[in-house]
Amino acid sequence: MPNNFQGQGAYQIQTQTQTLTPQQVLTVRLTELPLNDLRERIEKELEDNPWLQGERTEHAGGPDESEDGGRAEGDEEAGETDYAPSGADSDSYDDVDDGIPREPSGNNEEQRGHELGDTSESFFDHLVGQLGEYQLTDHEREVMKYLIGSLADDGLLRTPLYQIADELDIYQNVQTNEEELERLLTSVLQQMDPAGVGGRDLRECLTLQARRNYSGKVRDQLVTLFQRYWDDFVHLRWQRIQHVLKLDDLEVERLRQRIQRLNPRPGGSLGGDRSDNHIITPDFFVETDENGRIQLTLNEGELPRLTISPDAEQELQMPVVSRSERDAMNYLRQQVGNARMFIEAIAQRRETMLRTMQAIIRLQRPFFLEGDETLLRPMKLEDVASQTGQDISTVSRVSNSKYVQTDHGIYPLRWFFTSAASQNGDEVTVRKILVALKEIVDNEDKSHPLSDERLVKMLQERGYAVARRTVAKYRTQLGIAESRMRKQ
Repeated sequence: MPNNFQGQGAYQIQTQTQTLTPQQVLTVRLTELPLNDLRERIEKELEDNPWLQGERTEHAGGPDESEDGGRAEGDEEAGETDYAPSGADSDSYDDVDDGIPREPSGNNEEQRGHELGDTSESFFDHLVGQLGEYQLTDHEREVMKYLIGSLADDGLLRTPLYQIADELDIYQNVQTNEEELERLLTSVLQQMDPAGVGGRDLRECLTLQARRNYSGKVRDQLVTLFQRYWDDFVHLRWQRIQHVLKLDDLEVERLRQRIQRLNPRPGGSLGGDRSDNHIITPDFFVETDENGRIQLTLNEGELPRLTISPDAEQELQMPVVSRSERDAMNYLRQQVGNARMFIEAIAQRRETMLRTMQAIIRLQRPFFLEGDETLLRPMKLEDVASQTGQDISTVSRVSNSKYVQTDHGIYPLRWFFTSAASQNGDEVTVRKILVALKEIVDNEDKSHPLSDERLVKMLQERGYAVARRTVAKYRTQLGIAESRMRKQ
């Protein structure tokens, strides 16, 4: 949007527009899809195109047995004509009771209808329709619509509030600030159905659902788990969780069952039953051996090997006499062309996925080796794009809704993109400051919790110069209440 015009008048602007080819458009759409969605898309293509064939192949049971399904950091890989997946079998991971939240079962349509309303409406319309339940000014309603429109497909709000405020000012000519956005987010959007919508990360999303869906002792246990022992939960340290929460074996099992009922993608369940998507399935496997060698495997599950039907070539050589035969031949050529384009798009998706994940591993190598999130370096989409030679939009598509299974747990790819804070001339990740802040609060005297001013001083003692307002913002991101609310 031009912002350097002065005065009024008529302007003639020349713009250069890049038009994507059908091949590129298809590749873009397939690249956006996580594994389960890709499986559905391939099955649909096989049903629609009789000249596209899918051969089922046997797969190894894990990434360590899949050498050509992925590649080690820095290795090169030859291109492929056919799409021949040989990745790890994702089903072996889907069936593990690992404590990772699943979406609610899609079989109970009555419950889903009650929670989400008419599934024929879009997620945006479903949320906007609830605005009438709140007393909002016209200004607040306009801001709320933009907030809702900023949600990711999974219902989480990953765009920083300061950026949303800037976008509203620049593109909508609506004046707001972080404080107003925070108020509307917490008091309106996060109170809407489905529970968990508007969470700024998975942690806040699950905390919102725990507060909404449970009560009493169970709610307190879940909130405490998510707010104070999130790292233990993410890394499946159930023995430690049992110890710190003082639970017996039966209580731990019940707690895990209740976590299974929470939905990590509150925005993804609107629009019909998609039971295959109710489990977080890793799109990548990253393993590190004792010598520090990192092995990357693209999870391609039980995807079929796609080829063109051998009958197609014979049919294409048949003589054409009548008009009906000519029409049939044109249709055949179109379908065979579509099949070839689909196979090529799948191969390009595979290469793009691997190249992007390789760059993330190179940039965040210390974390993959040690599993310590304080080792994450500041990283933006632009950094990965420059490493891969890809567009920023391509990196964004790969990173959205994709997960990686590491030796240290399962992480969404977006988690590795960290903003930077300048400290004494050096750049550190904001996450490192967040970790330090959380550690300080976890170890505080709960009968005399630390004020934000005191937290500022303690962070400064650790070498992190942050303002009180920034501490309050980081504390909110971590789901840590004000000091008076933390007093026990």
